[in-house]
Amino acid sequence: MSPAMGLLRDRRGIEGLPLQLLIVAIVAGITAPMVYAGLDAYDRGQVESRVRGELMRLVRAAQQYRIAGGGSETLELDLRGGYFVPVERVLIGDEAGGPFQSAIRYRVGGDERAILAERPSVSMAGPDGKALSLVAGAYAIRLEVLEDRVVVGVV
Repeated sequence: MSPAMGLLRDRRGIEGLPLQLLIVAIVAGITAPMVYAGLDAYDRGQVESRVRGELMRLVRAAQQYRIAGGGSETLELDLRGGYFVPVERVLIGDEAGGPFQSAIRYRVGGDERAILAERPSVSMAGPDGKALSLVAGAYAIRLEVLEDRVVVGVV
């Protein structure tokens, strides 16, 4: 009966195995950060695009109802993060006369961005008259025109 894979006949095979494992570990160690960086960049782009698109839908609806002089609607918004990049916060509007009353600010993966509700400008606020603060998640958002503002609340 012959030994498995001829290991007893060729001792060099066993001596070279640690070197081969070391080379595999080095190659894996070099490529893993590049793969992670690529996945992170892809995920960041996908999350940023989705969140911006959802918030633009909210702005367009607010503008339409403000121009019409009234009305209300409930929108389903997907503000979930990705596998590598979180949606840290979303702030909709501000108090009356506040500097961000016509803006939606959001932070994705540490990058702060804003969308302005302009042309026509729309003042937005939460039900309490201040900015509506959201974290990552899926929401049903109710828009309603009250006087000269669009009130935005979570259903």
